[in-house]
Amino acid sequence: MSRTREFGVGLVILSAIAVGVVGTLWLKGTNWGRPSIEVDVLLTDVAQLAPGNGVKFRGVQIGRVATIAVEPDGQAVRVRLQLQESVSLPDDVVVLLSPESFFGSWQAEIIRRDRYPSFPFYEVQQPMEGDVRVLGGWALPELSRLSAAAEQISANLADLTERLGIAFNEETAADLARAIENFGVLSDDLRRLVDQQSAIALSVTSSADSALTEIELATRVARRSFERIEELLTDVQIDSIVTNVRLASGHIQDIAEDLAGSSDNFATTMGRADSTLARLDRLSARVEAGEGTLGRLFADTTFAVRAEGVLGQLDLLLQDLRENPRRYVRLSIF
Repeated sequence: MSRTREFGVGLVILSAIAVGVVGTLWLKGTNWGRPSIEVDVLLTDVAQLAPGNGVKFRGVQIGRVATIAVEPDGQAVRVRLQLQESVSLPDDVVVLLSPESFFGSWQAEIIRRDRYPSFPFYEVQQPMEGDVRVLGGWALPELSRLSAAAEQISANLADLTERLGIAFNEETAADLARAIENFGVLSDDLRRLVDQQSAIALSVTSSADSALTEIELATRVARRSFERIEELLTDVQIDSIVTNVRLASGHIQDIAEDLAGSSDNFATTMGRADSTLARLDRLSARVEAGEGTLGRLFADTTFAVRAEGVLGQLDLLLQDLRENPRRYVRLSIF
């Protein structure tokens, strides 16, 4: 009996050891010989993510977190994921770190970037480093950070409430009441103004309607006038008028040609007149100089007096001849 009991105890211990080893390997993400690929994720913070945490895609676990290390320059954290080789990831995917449960375990979820466009995912400069694909990631704030942020918000709200209590005292309330009353008066004034403007708008609309009516009447009259003009233009008399105008234009052209010829004759006549005037000018100069009979007549006053005396005697002779013709003419018959 002792041997059987010892054998049972030994079997239980070996079973417990096997379960512990298998559980440890499972927690470490051992793939049990299945083919896998490695994908790196760059983030500024990994929160409480730890190696061995699960990696999910579309809600299905497809791998485990292998390693977590800070980059040499200290600007980011590199998380290496070990994923199933059979899963094909889209091109525009990122990694979101979030709590998997309320007991402190975290997970890495592969999602499309447009699912949370406001999240500041890490911008990757080189999508491929050798054969390893590099994705950008971002970690959700932890509950402790949310609690601290909530506490800060509560403090800010308390400070704001205190300031509001100081600002809104009885005097402020009275001022606010007066402002509301003034706003009511202003609303009444605005209502009256709107009513006045509405009446003015109706008057303007009526005037515009009458103006449009007059414009329509004028348009009709103009249309009738244009129709009448078109009828006149298509009338046969217009053609005869145009023909007469054309003939009159020809006659006017002939008259213009005759006037052109007359102008030539007029030029000749003017030339002759110029020569005649030149001769008269020379004759006048000789008369003024006392040359010739007319010149001596105009220049010598004695000759003029003698000529006047001769003319006077001739006049007396003619008068005596009229009065006594027998003295000068004797007529005898037989």
